[in-house]
Amino acid sequence: MNKNTKVALLMLPLTIYMLTCYYYSTNLSSEATLSNQKLALCAASILCNFYVLYYHYTNPPHPKFLMLPTRKFSIRVHTISGTIELVCGIIAFFSSDPAIWAIIMASSAIIGHVTSSSYQTPIVFGAKAIMIPSYIFCIGLHLYCAVQVLLNPTSMLWISNTFLVLNVYVWCRVFYVVFSRIGIFKESLYSSSILVAQLLIIPAVLGGAGNLILMFFLLGYAFLYVLIMQPTPGEKINFIRESARQTLINEQAKELWVNNYSNSVAGASDREVAQSVFDQLDTDGNGWLDNEEAKGILKQWQVPASFAEAFISQKSQNEGFSFELFYENVWQIPSIKQRLTSAKIHSEYLNKDPKTVSDREKAQMIFSQLDVDHSGFLDFFEIQTLLLEWGLPDLEAKQYLNQYDANGDKKFSFEEFFEHMRPIWLFAFSNILYPRQSTV
Repeated sequence: MNKNTKVALLMLPLTIYMLTCYYYSTNLSSEATLSNQKLALCAASILCNFYVLYYHYTNPPHPKFLMLPTRKFSIRVHTISGTIELVCGIIAFFSSDPAIWAIIMASSAIIGHVTSSSYQTPIVFGAKAIMIPSYIFCIGLHLYCAVQVLLNPTSMLWISNTFLVLNVYVWCRVFYVVFSRIGIFKESLYSSSILVAQLLIIPAVLGGAGNLILMFFLLGYAFLYVLIMQPTPGEKINFIRESARQTLINEQAKELWVNNYSNSVAGASDREVAQSVFDQLDTDGNGWLDNEEAKGILKQWQVPASFAEAFISQKSQNEGFSFELFYENVWQIPSIKQRLTSAKIHSEYLNKDPKTVSDREKAQMIFSQLDVDHSGFLDFFEIQTLLLEWGLPDLEAKQYLNQYDANGDKKFSFEEFFEHMRPIWLFAFSNILYPRQSTV
């Protein structure tokens, strides 16, 4: 059974469940009047929507949305269609003849927001066991409500329902900012944000049992995923772990793997644990691990295969790793965020207001911190590492880099970096070197 068939089997019963629940829940609602509570939720959503739209129009999106033309087009469609929905929904609500505005609103939802959301869902951050079914549920409900608006363009019930489902995305971002500012749910920030946003909005659309319907859908997705996809232990960890920005290896998978190989005593230092693991892997006792053994380690840590290949070719010596090489390069793979924040930034920029730093200066700051050997070039491997850490799918990372490596030398000068990789240096400057401007 191939993967597409498994996905179809996974989604078919969930789709039937969604449509049945959508139909019975929404048709039990009264068309007569909208409750004051629902009006208050709509009003609050409008205010939050303006904040989120302002943020998106004034701050750079995450680089994973800008690397390839299809991603860039998708995020622009997502933002523009969401804006059209917001404006037309408000006008329709206050208009004496809402039909035309409602039709535009619903068409924008179906053509723009639903399609772009579906395209971006597979690379969403957070725990996939929560995030993916949550997005599927909201996208399905958004589409269902928008179709009902096209069928009933003067219905304030369906106009408000469509508007509220749109705002699940807005409330998710609002809760993300709130939770991050007050320091709660640090280990599950993305997943907690989407769950709370849904628990706020869904009952207003599907009625009092809305949250129960949602919970059964999330549990059903997890059950069917395990039953049909039959994930390995490592894939299960990846399915339930909270995946955040600036990560490359699966720390939980690494921890599980280390526990299986380490014979170190309690309280041992990180280096002592690494030595214990190395000794277990060095079965012939020659003090070296060959490249295939190192690749196997990275695979166990769920590092993308192409990165593992590039990493081994870059870091190994004499077709293998001594303990020192293993400890410094494999055991302690530094993240790009660590490299940017631990390195000393040029002193002339330290006390400057980030708003006064020119684009060229921003790019130079990031380039100089990534160019660890001061060669004046960033190699293919270094940029690939950064893109993978920021959530770009493996194949798309290579496609993006090949697009600008015209001469095939696998290197990028500062001018190439400045001209072609604006999403990288702009986001790194705004969200790593100056995290007070953190993204939502």
